[in-house]
Amino acid sequence: NTSPRPPKRKETKGKEMSQTSRNVAIFIFDEVEVLDFCGPFEVFSVTGRRDGLEPFKVSLVAAEMRPVVARNNFSVNPHCTFADCPPPDVLL
Repeated sequence: NTSPRPPKRKETKGKEMSQTSRNVAIFIFDEVEVLDFCGPFEVFSVTGRRDGLEPFKVSLVAAEMRPVVARNNFSVNPHCTFADCPPPDVLL
């Protein structure tokens, strides 16, 4: 049988929850607005943590592996490039 196994489930506070993480790729580029990527990065990164879950694995993705200079000279380092980014389930 080659069908994939269903994700493991965990009982948390009376609710059954999946332990499968989804890859979230947030595209960053020079002159990007800081709040446009930092807000979603923070929300996806902390979601589920109170319950001991990690439903999202978040990556900042850029065209090149170099510091990206966002608005007001805010420098941020990407985690990966398009070439080596984990396949995203969600792309921002």
